Amino acid sequence: MKKNLSSLFSREISSLVIPKEDVVTVAPEWTLERGLLVLTRRGYASVPVIDSKGRVEGVISKTNILDFMLASNHFEFGKLSRYRVREAMNQNHSGILANSIFSFAFDVLIDRPYIPIIDMQNKFVGILTRKVLMEKVTGYFQQEFIQTMADHRT
Repeated sequence: MKKNLSSLFSREISSLVIPKEDVVTVAPEWTLERGLLVLTRRGYASVPVIDSKGRVEGVISKTNILDFMLASNHFEFGKLSRYRVREAMNQNHSGILANSIFSFAFDVLIDRPYIPIIDMQNKFVGILTRKVLMEKVTGYFQQEFIQTMADHRT
């Protein structure tokens, strides 16, 4: 089974990627009001920010918006329409390639709920979620447990 774990951690993540067509995104030029509305109505804490050329510029979260408003002493929801997503977004969320290996993605996702996935031209192709990776790891350990129990019975 150790060989299978090595196989799992060295495989490409491409088959685990949620395609961009199934991902909620916002544009950097949208107002913070519109961005917050999307986050709230869709029930997401954060979403990728994708520019008009299809590139990942960062991610925006409810927390980013609130922190921005608090830091600029403009904590009035009525003023959200004066500011753009690009002003409040987190730019430290560049993507990783779809042909990245599982272990690399696992390391990146330890502190994030998802990571944007990009192609060689830096275009957004989807996201990889921590949940999907954890389900794969959990499945591996469940299979290992079942195999161990079967081996002990024989």
